[in-house]
Amino acid sequence: MVPDHTPSSEALSRRKILASSAVIGATGLAGCSGDASSDSPDCTTTALEHGDGDVLQQASAMISDGSVALLISLEESGDTLPIESILLKNSEGDLLNEIPTTDAREYRLTIGSPPHHGRLTLLAENDQSDEIDSMEIEYHCTDE
Repeated sequence: MVPDHTPSSEALSRRKILASSAVIGATGLAGCSGDASSDSPDCTTTALEHGDGDVLQQASAMISDGSVALLISLEESGDTLPIESILLKNSEGDLLNEIPTTDAREYRLTIGSPPHHGRLTLLAENDQSDEIDSMEIEYHCTDE
């Protein structure tokens, strides 16, 4: 079905544009909240801590197109997610990025060039800016 294009529906919001740029299709991000680490040929990612929620399932660093990308996987159940955005913070607590969410289950964000390593905290927030889940990861990516 072709969507009705009225003047009010033609204007894309900043939120939808940002979300579209962060969304990826269903790709090879496997795993579940029970996995403590993930390895790719050039990157190792370890989950150091996970909050009480079940929204953030996995976060993995990988090298893609010559850059280090962070792949974030959200829960698979339900029609809509209770989250408004995912905040990405460094080990000092500084906000690095805010990813507005849609109904997508996987997001991809470029975080640097190899070699690259660090510790990141992901925070899932609802529309009231309440934290509903968190995850802390450590990653190491080489340039080989």
